[in-house]
Amino acid sequence: MDKPSQQYPMGAGSFPSLFPAILPDPSIRGDAFDQLLNNRGIRFIHKIAAPCPNINVLDDNNHDPECPFCDQSQILHVEQREIWGVLSNNTLEKLYEIQGVWEIGTAVITFPTYYNGGQEQADFNVFDQLECPDFQVRLSDLKAYEGDMVTKCKYPIVKAVNLTSISNGVLKKYIDGVDYNIVDGNISWVSGKQPSYNQIEEIGEVLSITYVANPVYNVLQTLHELRVTQELVNGVKTAIRLPQQVLVKRDFLFKPDNK
Repeated sequence: MDKPSQQYPMGAGSFPSLFPAILPDPSIRGDAFDQLLNNRGIRFIHKIAAPCPNINVLDDNNHDPECPFCDQSQILHVEQREIWGVLSNNTLEKLYEIQGVWEIGTAVITFPTYYNGGQEQADFNVFDQLECPDFQVRLSDLKAYEGDMVTKCKYPIVKAVNLTSISNGVLKKYIDGVDYNIVDGNISWVSGKQPSYNQIEEIGEVLSITYVANPVYNVLQTLHELRVTQELVNGVKTAIRLPQQVLVKRDFLFKPDNK
């Protein structure tokens, strides 16, 4: 059989082919998606997690139970970066227990390839924390007064909503600016206005604290082990990192000091 002597027709009929003669660059424009996230997302402070090295003997992993560096969580947050991301796929769930509400709702956050500035690659891992500095939520906490002039809640307080205790069967309400002030996110008591404290038994009044704070999310997992594509750079295929997605959960609202 002789070789064909004419060009293969562009279409089977009178219509032109829908496929171009030369395929265009099929690169996924990750930089355009990054720009969209930066324009439409909200600001997060990414706190990078690392294991706490306050261990007496590495063989038995005996972490100091009174460690002042990691709040006994065995996790240090050693660096922080600013980045913009988009929340999606929210699952709102709560567990109601005696000491309060345990937030177990999860969400997916999509982040761009690079931190703000476009030079340093964004990277996420389990135990990292993400704080929303531009938004606040109302929280509640129960704290036993320990006789100090400063009472610290789990989250830095942006604004105090209500602070009460019960002493000798009487409900007492503390007034911001009169009985205490909010200093550096903590409750700073005015001298002579603080709750009662039994020095002998080392027991103080239980405080019911309602306050406004920035929400904090813990990273549970990254949804892609290594999210990359190939892009033509000056005619050469080059591996390019793509935007990342992480599964997060609201940090626990109540956490005993010895946990």
